[in-house]
Amino acid sequence: MKASNFIANFLAKYSDYAFGGQGSSVVHIVDSIQKNKKIRLIPGQSEQGSSLAADAYYRTSKKIGVTIGTSGPGILNFLQGMACSYFDSIPSLYIAGAPVTNHIRKNKKIRQIGFQEMEVQNLVKPICKYSKFVKRIEDLSYELEKCIFIAKDGRKGPTLIEIPDDISRLEMPKKIKSFKKKIKKTKKIDLKKLSKLISRAKRPLIVIGNGCLQSNSIEGVKKFIRKYKIPYTASWACLHLFSTEDDYNFGSFGVAATRYGNFSIQTADLILFLGTRLSTQLIGGNPINFAPKAKKVLVDIDKNEFTNHRLPKIDLKYNYDVKDFIQAMNKEKFKFNSSNIKIWKENIKKLKKEFPILIGKNKKNNKYVDPYYFFNLFYSNIDLNSIVIPDASANLIWAYQSLETKKSPKMFTAFNHSPMGYSLPASVGAALGSNKKIYAMIGDGSVPMNVQELETIQNYNLNVLIFVINNKGYGLIKQTQETWLKSNYAGVDKKSGLSLPDNCKIAKSYKIKNIILRNNNEVRTKISKILKTRGPLLIDVMIDPNSRVKPKIEYGKPLHDMYPYINRKEVNKIIK
Repeated sequence: MKASNFIANFLAKYSDYAFGGQGSSVVHIVDSIQKNKKIRLIPGQSEQGSSLAADAYYRTSKKIGVTIGTSGPGILNFLQGMACSYFDSIPSLYIAGAPVTNHIRKNKKIRQIGFQEMEVQNLVKPICKYSKFVKRIEDLSYELEKCIFIAKDGRKGPTLIEIPDDISRLEMPKKIKSFKKKIKKTKKIDLKKLSKLISRAKRPLIVIGNGCLQSNSIEGVKKFIRKYKIPYTASWACLHLFSTEDDYNFGSFGVAATRYGNFSIQTADLILFLGTRLSTQLIGGNPINFAPKAKKVLVDIDKNEFTNHRLPKIDLKYNYDVKDFIQAMNKEKFKFNSSNIKIWKENIKKLKKEFPILIGKNKKNNKYVDPYYFFNLFYSNIDLNSIVIPDASANLIWAYQSLETKKSPKMFTAFNHSPMGYSLPASVGAALGSNKKIYAMIGDGSVPMNVQELETIQNYNLNVLIFVINNKGYGLIKQTQETWLKSNYAGVDKKSGLSLPDNCKIAKSYKIKNIILRNNNEVRTKISKILKTRGPLLIDVMIDPNSRVKPKIEYGKPLHDMYPYINRKEVNKIIK
């Protein structure tokens, strides 16, 4: 069997699609995949778009996202998607072409011998769990198996295999070396110290992070919450999985979340972090001010997360898969002070009403669309059997801040890397991975980043509705410039040197239907019909250029001190 055919058969065991672009060093691999009946080739307009589509494909199908690209420029275009998968713990496999083996330089001081030859292993090392250059046909099967195993083992992430052009053309040897998987046994989890902390807690709080989602432990967490009636918050990765009408749901927390969620963090006396990476976006710029009253317990599969020098003091550390930890928790009998929890729950419930997200304070605005008002109506009319993919920047924050519903559709984005232009190619992978309607939310500044993937959406007639949240420039950057640079705008709008294209004209050039929503009234009268439309469809939502993210933490401020600021006396009443 030809090696390229072997690769296609191997990939078909783990995925229904392979995303990628053509190139001289992968022509045989791509040809074999196209001819294979068990896996389908999805040629993107660029390797970057394909890598982001593969990332989203796993998030919706739970099947390995496969990206293929040629040597040199193709590999460089991988990096955006690889970074998204690495930082969000998404298993993925990258197959990179390489020049023929006798064109590979041995003297590292020589810059290049083969066409598009480059050093790949060191290039991807910071954002890739494992990478390997296949020098011999005898090692191909072994390395493919190893890549898949490592991608899914422990803290998930991307892997890469580099295959020279001549290797892919060879016949496979009769004897194939297989990779032997080493499965680590889970040690017994000692919960005695945690049990003592819990018994003393008056205001306990569970934080549900991406680790819960990636380990398939959400139902186990919900079981624990229901059993003990423990208040909880969720990171944005998991926020859509819980009803905001649940009195025990204390919202989200972080630099651009909800006030009541941040107040719950800042007043808690015990916090159990489940698979939560305590990044600056969550804890703020000053870790000393984060949850100052709380004993903190961190559960994470990645032991490196415990070595972050910027972490607030962690009182208990559990280096386990969240799924194993929750299973142990559900078998244990804990004693909670239910009366104190009830009082705390009622206080947070009051805060929900007292400090809501600013939803469309000017609902009669006939000049522009208010973003909070738009998202409020969007969620009120949405098909719950759908998927929402916000992009980056302000539209991402508005989308998650405004998520105040009993039931929500599935939602995701590349939370931790958060590149502009993610949602267009991601909608390709999501649509193929789920067969559901996709709502892609993207800023007008992000559209040009991967605009070429509109062709892919149209080519495959995908059921994707693209909402361009159009504020005529980089609104969130403007907000930063207002904070630090006295509103000296540079490179963020037409006045300061940045020109952005007409989105409807772009959609038309790709033969995609398009409409404009100019003000709140048009949103109110048209949104229901729009959401029922089958895509591809682009909707240009004209947001007031002066719209800002509110509330938001200014750098260095504690989480309970969000802009726009509320009366200091009111704050002191809550956090005393």
